[in-house]
Amino acid sequence: MPKLHVAIAVVAGTTGGPATYGRRLCAALAEHDDVRITVLTDAPAAFDAGGVDVVEVPMRGGVDRLRWQYRALAKAVARLRPDVYHDTKNALPFGLQVPSVVTVHDLAYHTVPGTFPWASRTFLRLATRHAVRRAARIVVPSAATANDLVRIHPGTQGRVDVVPHGIDAFVRPTDAQLAEVRARLALPEHFVLHVGTIQARKNVDLVIAGVRQLRAEGLPHLAVIVGREGWRAGAALAELRRDDSALWLPHVTAADLPAVYALADAFVSPSAYEGFGFSVADALAAGVPTVIADVSSLPELCGDAAVRLPALSAHAVAGCLRPLLTDAAEATSLRERGPRRAAQFSWAACAAGHVAAYLAARAGQTAP
Repeated sequence: MPKLHVAIAVVAGTTGGPATYGRRLCAALAEHDDVRITVLTDAPAAFDAGGVDVVEVPMRGGVDRLRWQYRALAKAVARLRPDVYHDTKNALPFGLQVPSVVTVHDLAYHTVPGTFPWASRTFLRLATRHAVRRAARIVVPSAATANDLVRIHPGTQGRVDVVPHGIDAFVRPTDAQLAEVRARLALPEHFVLHVGTIQARKNVDLVIAGVRQLRAEGLPHLAVIVGREGWRAGAALAELRRDDSALWLPHVTAADLPAVYALADAFVSPSAYEGFGFSVADALAAGVPTVIADVSSLPELCGDAAVRLPALSAHAVAGCLRPLLTDAAEATSLRERGPRRAAQFSWAACAAGHVAAYLAARAGQTAP
C-alpha cells in the first residue's frame, strides 16, 4: 500500500508556539513509515534534519501572510496533489481540492478579545471561521480549546480531535554551563521566571508586582522576564521601569533557555488564556516549581504538578509564591512532580494522533 502523502504548511520563520509545534510535529511524523510528509514553509532551513520533503513558499511577513496563506499555498498544494493537506495555524487556503486538516491553537481572540489588535483579531476570527467550516478534521491541543471551539462554532461538533503537543525532555546543563550563562546574562542568585511575549493576555505585570511584594517582606528574589515586547505591553513595561525588582531579557537563545529554567527558583504564568502553554510545559519538564492561572488549558496541562492562582492579581501571585520560596519541602514536591507530568506528553504520541486525523480526513471527506 502506498504511503499516505500529507502536505503540511508551517510558518516557521517566526518565534512562538505554532512554529515550535510545526517543527517538532514534522520531525516526529518523519519517524512514521506509513506517511510521506511534504512541508510547505517560509523557512526551509528549519527542517534540515531530514526525513521530510521541503518546498519553500516565500513570505515577506506582515500582511503578506494573506497572499501566502490563501494564494501561494493553494498553488503549491494544487501542484503537489497530496492525499491530505494540513495547515498548522488556524487557516486554510482557498480552493483546496483535497481533504484538509487544520490546527486551531486557541480561541483567545474570542475569549479575551481586548488583548489583540483589531486587525489581528479580525483576521483570526475570519480565518478560523472559514477553516473550521471546510476542514474534514480539526486538531486542537487541549480539551479546553475543544470546548471553546464547539461552543463558538457549533458546526464543528464531531470533527474535533484533541491531540496534545509533546513536551521535550529536559537536559540539565552542567554546573559549569549554568555558571557561565548566569554570569553572561547577569542573572541574580535567586529569581522567579516568566517566559513569553510581553502582551496584555500574559499579565506579566502581575508577576513583577507579586515579586515586589515578596521583596518588601525581605525575600531576595527578582523577577526575570524573558520575551520580546508585544501589543499592549504598557502595564508590564511600567512595572519593569518602576524599580529594580525585575530584569528584562528581550531575547534569550534556545541554547541558553535550559540554563535559565534550571537556575530559576520558581516559574509563574498568570496568563488569561492558553491553548496549551509551551513555556509552562518547559518549566514542568525542567522541574521548576510552577504557579499558573486557573483558566483555559493550564490546569489540564499541569494536573497536580503546579499551584493554581485563586485570582489574577499581584496579591495572589505573591501568596502562591511565598511557600514555594520559603519552604524547601513545598518546592521539592513540585520539582519532583513537574518532570513526571511532562513525561506524559510525547511528540511520538502527538504524531500518532495527527496520523489518525489524516486517515479520518481522507476516509470521510470529499473535496470541498
